[in-house]
Amino acid sequence: MKVGAFLATVFLAAQTEHITPFTGTWKLNVAKSSFDPGPPPESFTITFTRDGTRHINLIGADGQTRQVSLPWSDGKEVPVTGMENTTASSTILGTRFHDIWKQNGKMIEDVRGVLSPNGRTLTIAVQGKTGQHGFHNHLIFDNNN
Repeated sequence: MKVGAFLATVFLAAQTEHITPFTGTWKLNVAKSSFDPGPPPESFTITFTRDGTRHINLIGADGQTRQVSLPWSDGKEVPVTGMENTTASSTILGTRFHDIWKQNGKMIEDVRGVLSPNGRTLTIAVQGKTGQHGFHNHLIFDNNN
């Protein structure tokens, strides 16, 4: 009976952790990134937690702070906390991830990330459209762990 309870606990713990190569905190390297159109944000960090939640903290060029988070998705559409009427679906395959962000049911961002072979740099290509304007950003994040 004790062994069964232990195994059940281990199984449940394994189900709630989604440790990936991305787990940890990543800080934007503005000098190595490009923004079309600009300007770049003042600050941008992404944290992938052990339970799979992603926290995004951004201070825009306008000085406004934006904090959003999304839970582990595994390809399913989930609500984005901190952005009204916004959902995202994320897929992680090894050292790559792909997100589709939607607002009011319409795609607003296609996000593709890849981790460097040494695990210290995360490169993210983001393209999308807000209102009438399209954008394409090439973001370089350094591992902050």
